[in-house]
Amino acid sequence: MSRHDPLVSIVIPDFNHAPYIGEAIQSVLDQTYPLHEIVVVDDGSTDDSREVVARFGNRVRYLWQENRGLSAARNTGIRAAQGEYVGLLDADDMYEPEFLSTLVRILEGRPDAAGVYCGYRFVNHQNTPLPQHETRLIPEGQLFQALVDGNFLVPEAVLVRRRCYESVGPFDETLSACEDLDMWLRISSRYAVVGTTGILTRHRILPNSMSSDPNRQARNRLAVMAKHFGPAPAHDSQWTPPQRRAYGHAYLASVVDYLQAHDEARASDCLREMARIYPDLLTQFNMFFQLGCGDQPKGSVGDFATLEIERRAQMLIGLLDRLFGDPPMATLLSGYCDAAYANAYRALGALSYGARQFPATRRYLRRAVAADATLALDRRVISMFVKSLLGVRLINRLQHERQRLIPRAFSSTRRET
Repeated sequence: MSRHDPLVSIVIPDFNHAPYIGEAIQSVLDQTYPLHEIVVVDDGSTDDSREVVARFGNRVRYLWQENRGLSAARNTGIRAAQGEYVGLLDADDMYEPEFLSTLVRILEGRPDAAGVYCGYRFVNHQNTPLPQHETRLIPEGQLFQALVDGNFLVPEAVLVRRRCYESVGPFDETLSACEDLDMWLRISSRYAVVGTTGILTRHRILPNSMSSDPNRQARNRLAVMAKHFGPAPAHDSQWTPPQRRAYGHAYLASVVDYLQAHDEARASDCLREMARIYPDLLTQFNMFFQLGCGDQPKGSVGDFATLEIERRAQMLIGLLDRLFGDPPMATLLSGYCDAAYANAYRALGALSYGARQFPATRRYLRRAVAADATLALDRRVISMFVKSLLGVRLINRLQHERQRLIPRAFSSTRRET
């Protein structure tokens, strides 16, 4: 490292996470980038957190405060931070060793950017990797809208210039969830934020965590939308297009949260609100693919190996049957019914294909075409249907052959050049 490398402050808020905070601290100490300080803010823990932190001696600055919530703990840590950059590491999460060196290098090369985010993997309470990971990269200038459409960032995957936090203001201490979404929206609405697909953090999934409470998440998510787009209008005619999109996606996120909590009744209520406010979502294949994975637990979303296709089909088509089976909603959404069922069946076909359940793939794709005949000309639908006829062994053989030939092709190209 050179003498010009900036100091980075890592703020670790903690409330009764003694079993995990040692791993979080050690993950910072193991960084290949050495110019950092660690600020632990104990938000009134009643477990052994103080004793765990004390084992690290003067390598950690320990601050204790009466319990005031996660946002207040982060604000205390940011105010105490001395570094040019600030990272927020929750006490149950971890950095990979190259996290700081990679993100600092990116920010040093982009003085116009306020922050940088990276990919992350999900792990369980024992730090065992789960199937799900996030490596999304949003084109510059589009992060704000992408977050409105669905927050995919986690606090430990972001590194921000400290002056940026000073400019946009502290975390909102009235929010008991989604406070990070509010902050990322404030930052991305004013500043450039860049990203990398490198998986550089670990996001731990714990049972009974705050994020597992769908009621809390729904309430606070709507509060964040109200902050940024104004309160929900009293009459349908008063909605602006940005409001419809923001609130529609907020209710969609709540549909997924309730499905993960196995509360289909509340999920159905939120789907109804989503459709009433922003019915265009009913025409989007990606939404139905997301709902088709909706009741998979966090950390395993999109894992084809654990998909139960028939149960997913009953859940997804059941949601639509209840939505369009309500006469007032059926009237309001009369122009969306065929597209909704077509995309739902197409999503089930895609999920069946991913799970290598090819008879189900063809069955659901036929139903999709029956609902919307134009899908019979869709190249992606045709390709999936044809591949489903080949069988698992042939598809696996073709994929293996493709993976074997691609390196040879690159090698030949290099020799030719």
